Amino acid sequence: MKYAQVLGRTDGGDVSEFYELITDSPCVKEARMYDSNNTRSDKPVALYEVHGDMEVLRERLDEVPEVEEATVTEISDGRFNLLVVLDLNEASVLEDVLDAVTKKGIIVAKPVVYRNGEVHARIVGSSSTLQEAVDEIPSEIDLEIVSVGDFDRSRESPVSVLSDRQREALLTAFELGYYEQPRCSTHEDVAVRLGCEPNTASEHLQKAESKILTEVLQTVKE
Repeated sequence: MKYAQVLGRTDGGDVSEFYELITDSPCVKEARMYDSNNTRSDKPVALYEVHGDMEVLRERLDEVPEVEEATVTEISDGRFNLLVVLDLNEASVLEDVLDAVTKKGIIVAKPVVYRNGEVHARIVGSSSTLQEAVDEIPSEIDLEIVSVGDFDRSRESPVSVLSDRQREALLTAFELGYYEQPRCSTHEDVAVRLGCEPNTASEHLQKAESKILTEVLQTVKE
């Protein structure tokens, strides 16, 4: 069984108002789709965890034509669940994408991550079926294959939830002995290696640590 890690961007065309809202709007810092129900192909249901401004997103969702129904519930300050029912008759490109990645022999491994105008996803299947799915993605989506390999869920790590810069900061801190007892380096040392200001390095580390702890502790709770 193979996987393809893919990165999708739009070319600025008319893809879907919901897609643009969840992927690249000021009220959403990051969204993760943790589950979906595509039993009715024209009315899929998806569950997201969103980091952002809940009230602004709630208002914006009312203006999106393909959103048939949306339920927003707060988890903690700045983090909330979004359960949304979409009408794909109002978003033909989104329907084409869904058809491509839900075809027979393909699984989309969750979560699917949306941030900074990009969607990060991992699709799983045979090599030939994966290639067919990629070929069927509509031209309005610029799809980049980041990596391909043998799928092994047991090898996945909480580090996979980090942005590239957060991962770099965390690994740099680890290499410099920042997490040893006693510490062998400081935020300033990490910043020098990263080529950024100390407060920026500190922010990267805090966000990385928060994401990893959240990922690990949520798994333990389950």
